[in-house]
Amino acid sequence: MTQRIRALAVLSGSVVTVIGATITVIFFFQPWRSCDYEDTSVGCAMLPTDATVMGVAMWSTLVGLIILALALTLRRRQCPR
Repeated sequence: MTQRIRALAVLSGSVVTVIGATITVIFFFQPWRSCDYEDTSVGCAMLPTDATVMGVAMWSTLVGLIILALALTLRRRQCPR
């Protein structure tokens, strides 16, 4: 049972971390945005909604990393023989 929970925690922590980091990078570069005062989309001002999504993605990445670290540091229980 403990191994199943550990494996689930490692898997879910990894998935949340990868998705959160991917969304953070995408919203940092803003490839869909263009503006008159900047040559690249990275230099354009971020809209409040985009900033909120990026902030949630950053926190999700952090939470995923914490879950992953805790799951990897859990020790396996040894059954007495």
